[in-house]
Amino acid sequence: MKMDLQNSTTVTWLIVMAVLVIAVGYSVFAINNKPPQMAFTVATDYTFPYKIDKRGFRTELNSTLKEISGITSMNLDQVMAIQDEKGILFTVDLNSGNIISQTPFDKDRDYEDLCLVGDHVFILERDGDLYQFNLAVADTVQKFETSFSYRNDTEGLCFDATRNRLLIAPKEGGPEDVTELPKNIKGIYAFDLLTKRVNPEPIITIAEKEIGRIIGNGGKPYNFKPSAIAVHPKTGHIYILASVGKILIVVDPVSNQVMHVQLLDESDFPQPEGMTFDAADNLLISSEGLLSKAAAITRFTSKTIK
Repeated sequence: MKMDLQNSTTVTWLIVMAVLVIAVGYSVFAINNKPPQMAFTVATDYTFPYKIDKRGFRTELNSTLKEISGITSMNLDQVMAIQDEKGILFTVDLNSGNIISQTPFDKDRDYEDLCLVGDHVFILERDGDLYQFNLAVADTVQKFETSFSYRNDTEGLCFDATRNRLLIAPKEGGPEDVTELPKNIKGIYAFDLLTKRVNPEPIITIAEKEIGRIIGNGGKPYNFKPSAIAVHPKTGHIYILASVGKILIVVDPVSNQVMHVQLLDESDFPQPEGMTFDAADNLLISSEGLLSKAAAITRFTSKTIK
C-alpha cells in the first residue's frame, strides 16, 4: 500500500510512531545497560534508611494524574498532588490510587510542585512564581513573584519546618541579578516565609563532577536536573530527586556533604517528578506515566534511624 505523504494526517501519524519507537528503544537500552551498582553511600557512619532496590509499595493512579508533577503528604493514607497542566489540588488515596477530591485554586498554568504549611498550600510554577492557597478559606490565593524565571525551570519545592522556610530546586542556574553558578553545579535556594523573598545565595550546592566521581562515571560529570526536593523529618538531610539523570541524592545541609547517591531503575521510575515524607518518615516518590504505563506513587518504609 502506497502512502500519500502529502496527507498531513499521514505525516503526523508517521512522526508520532517514530517518536514512540525511539522512546521505547531508549528505555529498553537504558534498562539493559544499568550499572551493576545502584547505591553509593559516601559518608562514614551513615546508613541510607530506604531500600529503593526493593521496589516498595506501588500504587497506580487515575489517568487524570498521568502527568503528576508534585506530591505532599497529608497523612499516612493520603497525599495532595498536582499535575502540570491544571490549577487543581488533588487529594489521592495511597491505597487505591483513587482521587478523593479536587480543589481548584487558580487558572491553568505550568505547575511543578507543592507543599503544605499548616492550612496553607504553596504551589510552584515553572517560572519560579509561588502561589499560596488557604485550604480553610475559599478563593484566597496569593501570588508571589520571585527572582527566578523560565530559564531556571524550577521544579522542586518543599517546606523546611525547622527553619520555617521553603526550599526551591531549579533545574538550571540561580535567581536573577546574582553571580551565576559555575557550569555543572546545581544550587538549592531558600524562600523566606516572612519576607516572601528568595535568598540569592544557595543553601547548598552539588557538583555534577562530584556525583560522577562517586558513581564511577569514568571521570566525567554526571548530568542531572532536579525535579523534586524534600527534607527528612528526623535527620534534616536534604533529598534531591532528578528525573533527568534518574538519581536521588542525599545532602547534609550543615556540611554541604553528599551523604548518599541512589541511581533509580527506569523501569520502576520512568519519569520521577514528585517526592515527600509522611509522618512515619516513609519516603514517597511519584512518577509520571509514560506511553501505556500509568503514573504511580511508590512508598518506601523507613528503617530505624539512630
